[in-house]
Amino acid sequence: MIIFNFGIPNSGTDWSQAVFQKIWQHQSLEFRVEKANSVEELNQLIGTMDVNERLILQFDFLTEEAVSAAQDDAIRPFYHYRDPRDVVCAEMEFQDMSFADAVDQTVAAYQEIHHALCLPGIMVIPYEHLLKNAEGLIFQMATKLGVLLKLDDVEAIAQEMNVLLMAPAAVSDTAVTSAALRIDGEHTVDTEPIQPLMIGKWRNRLSQSEQAMVTRFFKPLVTQFGYGE
Repeated sequence: MIIFNFGIPNSGTDWSQAVFQKIWQHQSLEFRVEKANSVEELNQLIGTMDVNERLILQFDFLTEEAVSAAQDDAIRPFYHYRDPRDVVCAEMEFQDMSFADAVDQTVAAYQEIHHALCLPGIMVIPYEHLLKNAEGLIFQMATKLGVLLKLDDVEAIAQEMNVLLMAPAAVSDTAVTSAALRIDGEHTVDTEPIQPLMIGKWRNRLSQSEQAMVTRFFKPLVTQFGYGE
């Protein structure tokens, strides 16, 4: 089984990556973890992966190769999205982008959402649920992997995630380097700390003129997803 963990940049894939690891760790299963930091890396990983292994593949860019691979019954796709105004803010902060470049990057990312939603068996994860519905979300993610977690195991994973989120050395979604990790019942690795979750950061991080621009520019998406203005 292979997990495709992807979506809009800075929308919670690091959080989910850690959850997927913990779900399989709780089952004492062996697996591998990869993160593609470019289209080239993603296509190379897809071209060499074995559908009979357990692999958690994290990426931001949906390619034709990824869409084609996701048709296989062994692939479990999980798609993340977030308020586009917060995405712009996060791109400026973590990628050191200008406001204009961050807007363009966010527009490009959201243009892929319709292709993603057509993937068979996809589970869509709103960023807000990471904060407000973590235990329910973890349970649903596990069932998509064919794992029925005990409720106390779900609670334990949620508590472990809170510890990662509060770690002082937290890193951003884009700061983790690509790595291959093999984990089994006897050998485990510590999960990287995760950037603290925050909703509505654009209201404090962007200037008034930038706030007005992103609200106007992304109004159709803000309305479609039900985000307040």
